Parts: sequence; structure tokens; C-alpha cells
Amino acid sequence: MHPAGVPRTVTPRMTSQRYARFPEGWWGYHWVPPRPMSAVEIMTTGSIDARLMATLWAVVSRRRSVMLSSESPMAGKTTTLSALVDFLPAGTVAVFLRGWAQDYGWLDEVGPERGYMLINEMSDHLPIYVWGRNARAALALAGRGYGLGATMHADSLPEAIECLGGELGASDADLSGLTVYLQFSAYRTPAGMYRRCEEVWHLRLDARGRLAPVRLAAIAGGRSPTMTGAQRLPAPPLLASDGGRRRQPFIHEPEAYAALAGSLGLAPEELEAELAERAAFLTALEMRGICDPASVAHALAEYPDLPDQPREGASA
Repeated sequence: MHPAGVPRTVTPRMTSQRYARFPEGWWGYHWVPPRPMSAVEIMTTGSIDARLMATLWAVVSRRRSVMLSSESPMAGKTTTLSALVDFLPAGTVAVFLRGWAQDYGWLDEVGPERGYMLINEMSDHLPIYVWGRNARAALALAGRGYGLGATMHADSLPEAIECLGGELGASDADLSGLTVYLQFSAYRTPAGMYRRCEEVWHLRLDARGRLAPVRLAAIAGGRSPTMTGAQRLPAPPLLASDGGRRRQPFIHEPEAYAALAGSLGLAPEELEAELAERAAFLTALEMRGICDPASVAHALAEYPDLPDQPREGASA
């Protein structure tokens, strides 16, 4: 048994299996691709706490959409999105979109009750990334109830809305299909790399049919300095310090969670009970040393039954 909070060793075979789940180019273009991480490992880094990870689990398990955003590169957006794939229910058909050309012939065979679109980056930076007609169509489908997991570059929710609504022409109804929006920040400091989710929003429509986001959670003490323009840099910018944000807790907003519950078709107390149960499950995996991606994926498939110990052969 490994100490609580210490991820176990991941073998090359296990790592290659995690890479094989995604198409070529999914991880971007690196000299060495990032190592896949599980939801539990991401929790141990402090980027996302147990309640927020449980919230993402509750959302993705219902095939609802999530958008992960950061202005700077290397914020962990794709790594986190890849971990969230393990939250999708059995029988889900992953539809990987790429490029600018619109090709939605798969809609004839895959409906919203099975399909989940995955986009490693929604931007115009490279031809392989999703933009133009392809991006507009994906957002429109999300507004119609198809699940979508995607990442993008933006420094705030208003900037993201301006990009998706202004440049792509997505409607308020389309954007409300992005059930949860996560704002990451990433930069270097003399003490090491800072990367953390700093704000989380629930996107929804108000009674007049207008987009009316509510903030689910944010780190105490306020966001990091603006990183505008950092998306074009080869590495995150260097700042003097993180201002103590690395140690700040997430503050969760009960009224916003009640709004999310309504969007998911639940009473607030039902969602709270579900989040408590899912957060306890993830924390228990960490305490048992069940942290590597393959073992966590296996444990999630058996939820709510909790493994007693790491699977045989899961570590080197």
C-alpha cells in the first residue's frame, strides 16, 4: 500500500494504453508528450479540489458539456479533459472532431443519448485544431443537448464568450450548452510552475432566454494577474511569485450549485448528496493509493463499490 496522496508508479505499457485512447495530435505538439493523469492525481496537485472534481463527474456522467480554458499554454487543460473522459457512462461513443471542415455524417448513427464530442483545442492556431464551421456546428449541437468536452485559449469567461459568440457567432442558447466552464491560469515562478483552475462557472439561460452564467467556485483571494497574449508564447510567462494562490482554498457558492442542480433536473439537496458521495469516493481512492490512470478508470467503472487496494500489476 502506498502512502496517501502519493501517486503510484505508472508503467510504460499503462501509459501507452492511455495515449492510444486518443487520436494523433490530441496531446498537441511536444518533444515529449505530457504524461496522462487521473482525476485523483489532478486532485493531489491542488489544481481542482474534491468537490469540484465530483461536480465535473456529476456533469460528465450525464453527458453534459464542459469547456476548459486558459490564456497560457501548459495549464493542464488537455490533461484534465482527458481524465474527465473516464467519467463518461458506459456505452458512450466518443466523437473526436478536428480541423475547420464541417463533417457531421456521424449524426445519422449517433444521437445525444450516446454521443460525446471531444475537441482538444477550439482555436485557429493550427489547421488540426477545431475552428470555423466545425466549431460553430459543435457549439450548436451542444446547445441542442449533445455532450461536448473541449479546451480553448481565453483569460476569462467574458473573453471566452466574446470569442465563441463574437468570432464564431454562437448564440446564447448554443453557449448555454456548455454546462460548466473552467478558467485555468498558468505561469512560471522562481519557486516552480503554477497551474491551477481558479474559477468555475455554470452557463445557463435566464427566463428571457439570455445567457446568465453563475459562478460555482473560485479560489479565495482573487484571480492571478492577467495573462493576455500568453497563448502565443512557447512557454508560460515568468512572474515573481504566485501571490500565495497555490495554497488558497476553493470557495463554493451554494446558490450557484442550486442553479446547476436545476439544470441537471435535480433538487439542490439531491445534487449535494450526490456530490458528497462522489467526493468521498475520490478521496477514498487517494487514501488507498489508487491514483494511477488505469486503476482509477477501473475503480470509476465499479462505482459506487470501492476497491480495497490497488489492482494487481497496476504499479511497476
